[in-house]
Amino acid sequence: MQRYFLNEPINDTIRLTAKNDIFKHFGKVLRARVGSKAEFVSNNLEICLGEVTLIDSEVINIKVVDRYYSNVELPIDVTLVVSPLKNDRSDWFIQKATELGVKTIVFTSMKRTVADWRKQQEKKIKRFNKIAQAAAEQAHRLVVPEIIFSMWQDTIKMPKNTGLVAWEESARDGESAALIAAVSAVPSGKKLVCVFGPEGGLTENEIEELRLQNFELAGLGPRILRAETAPLYAMSAISVLRELN
Repeated sequence: MQRYFLNEPINDTIRLTAKNDIFKHFGKVLRARVGSKAEFVSNNLEICLGEVTLIDSEVINIKVVDRYYSNVELPIDVTLVVSPLKNDRSDWFIQKATELGVKTIVFTSMKRTVADWRKQQEKKIKRFNKIAQAAAEQAHRLVVPEIIFSMWQDTIKMPKNTGLVAWEESARDGESAALIAAVSAVPSGKKLVCVFGPEGGLTENEIEELRLQNFELAGLGPRILRAETAPLYAMSAISVLRELN
């Protein structure tokens, strides 16, 4: 069943006007009719089942027929810090990270970052927010991830309970337990920030800066992962360690 985010309290009825994006998708794309149903998530994370009672070219009236709560979010608050990616790889990454339960995605330029988004940030953030919302609806999540553009020095100093940085040299040195230990130790509801380098990797200076901000180095196995693959590997591991064990 289709899910939509209203980001406001939901009373006994929901009224969608023609200017609303949900009206366009539910009414035009899905061709809703009287009796059609969909789920709506309020800003207090309540899920409402709504049934269309009236629809025309200007408005859709929806009656709330049920209310319930389903906790599908990860038990910890995960922030992924990544480098801007080339071409449309960022679109795919945001979609998949959202499906896997990320809370916040931070794009920050690093020493070896190739893509330059400085003149396109406004356009890209608008696009990325739409991708994240669509993916959150498809995955039946309760929240839409926040997408942020941030400077490197501001990013590494962001508040956190635990910080990890994916570092391929850790894997080469045989380290294999830091990711498991750190993820397992994060208290429920607390914030884990994970940093991933660009295609060329993080520099030694960047690693040292992260260490000074109490980030722990962690290997992601013996294989070299793409810049957009490594964060998804980590998200999958977090889900296994915190939800499926």
